[in-house]
Amino acid sequence: MPATFESFGIKFLYPDNWKQIERPEDEGSDGVTLELPTGGFFSLEKELEGQLVNEIIEEVADSIAEDYDEIEREEVSLTGALPNEKAIDFRFYYLDLLIVLRLIILHAGGRTLILQLQAESRDFDENELVFTAVLKQIRESL
Repeated sequence: MPATFESFGIKFLYPDNWKQIERPEDEGSDGVTLELPTGGFFSLEKELEGQLVNEIIEEVADSIAEDYDEIEREEVSLTGALPNEKAIDFRFYYLDLLIVLRLIILHAGGRTLILQLQAESRDFDENELVFTAVLKQIRESL
């Protein structure tokens, strides 16, 4: 039986073996982070500061660069993307593992949502269909 997330006008189903991580009070309730059983995560945030898309991308890139030496970045085209949707894949190594972080910025209905999907590359590939299904539900709820 899938679990359900429903908050700030967004509703989607996700695998019941994904664990919802408690959010610190200072982060508010306009987001959710779900931990995959294999150690990756799925994060959805409602952007509140009026940042431009490129500023959000650079902020994420800078955050990764603080902890990891070499980062590859590639813009990706996703099936069913909304007109104002942008997706960037970041790849970097942690120990001997290749980590993939897909950053998706959705702008629709006067609001901006930021999704981050991160896992070790093999786990990312294994979960990509699930990520796509969750993303489709989020798009439909906008």
